[in-house]
Amino acid sequence: MKKYIKYILITILILLILAILIYNLLPQKVAVLTYHDFVLSNPENNMQISLSNFEEEMKYLHDHNYKTLTIDEFYSYINGEINIPKKSVLITFDDGWKNSLEAIKILKKYNLNATIFYIGSNLNNENFMNLDDLEYIKNNYSNITIASHSYDLHHDDSYLKDYDYLNNDFLKMKEIVNTNYFAYPYGLSSDNYVKVLKDNNYKLAFTFGPNKEHKKASKNDDKYKIPRLNFSTNMSLIKFIIRLKLPY
Repeated sequence: MKKYIKYILITILILLILAILIYNLLPQKVAVLTYHDFVLSNPENNMQISLSNFEEEMKYLHDHNYKTLTIDEFYSYINGEINIPKKSVLITFDDGWKNSLEAIKILKKYNLNATIFYIGSNLNNENFMNLDDLEYIKNNYSNITIASHSYDLHHDDSYLKDYDYLNNDFLKMKEIVNTNYFAYPYGLSSDNYVKVLKDNNYKLAFTFGPNKEHKKASKNDDKYKIPRLNFSTNMSLIKFIIRLKLPY
């Protein structure tokens, strides 16, 4: 019986060593975590997450020594300029909802970095952050970067517009946020979009699932089609952890 148990333990040890070796040999990939709106109570749709659930996830990242990249660090990694720890993620918020101001307090509490992709046309919408909020973040939260989610292209068919239409939107957005990073509204891109991005000196553009783009990012990805994972809704911490650890 003792010999049998010994064989089992040796087998388990060998399997663990093999798993670690395989993990270290796999091409590195980075989970780009995407959040949208934050609420104090129960979410009303799948683009909302409770602040308590969000804090639980951020605490896990902190307690388990994940590096939360700035978007500049992520670009340098994608560009092959720097190496990053295996346990690295990029946290992103889309739209610039007002309650993002509460979420960034949690990020600061755990010393985590994030990028907010802001919609410029929402400046006067009380549900979203305004110019004063953006300035407040700039002056008080060095761990937060504000980037572009377009000025007013957050409509189903905007990605189909011609070059001039898209370019004019980018010019309007420059008056609000000076950035080289962009997240496509609804994750939808086009050849005209990419041309406008390049002509306006954008370094990276991010898509958004749930289809083939719903995966981790790697150096092999098109810089104008960086995939992201949807963490916008409440999920169990176990599911969150499993998604972080999956190799794709």
